[in-house]
Amino acid sequence: RIICKALLPFLPAELGIFYHNFSLFLVSLQQTVVGFIGGSAVLPCSSKDLPHTIQSIGVYWRHSGQNVYGIIYGKVSVKGQHPEYRNRTESFPEEYLRGNFSIKLNNLQHTDAGEYKCYIIKESFVQIVKLLIKEKPERPTSEGTKPRPEMTVMISILYTGIIFSLTVTV
Repeated sequence: RIICKALLPFLPAELGIFYHNFSLFLVSLQQTVVGFIGGSAVLPCSSKDLPHTIQSIGVYWRHSGQNVYGIIYGKVSVKGQHPEYRNRTESFPEEYLRGNFSIKLNNLQHTDAGEYKCYIIKESFVQIVKLLIKEKPERPTSEGTKPRPEMTVMISILYTGIIFSLTVTV
């Protein structure tokens, strides 16, 4: 098996894996995901081969040369994870055996935009996800919070009437 040298920080030492300076991975077509500043985005990654066993699962997510997330033997590995992603990434462990290795990236920032690669080691397969980051859309003002013009006129008339009646009685 040939392991990509860039993935070595994620691999546990006990694997005793030897690597070459090259690797062969099949690459899938790119998917695009749109997220908003401060929000969350799910980056999809799924296996074409089923069934999986926990012992056979090795998945690594990378972005701009940085380690984003790792799943080794069916468990999350933060070894080698870039600090920029710490406490902002999560996955769906209940989905691993179904071949779903998607991750959720929280508290999105402009620097999160770009191409993410999901390496499924057992299959020598890479899925590419392009993440676009947009500003939060402004919330439209609800019609219920705007005073209606006829109510403003009625309140003004009522207010004027109260003041007039107070001045007349004094």
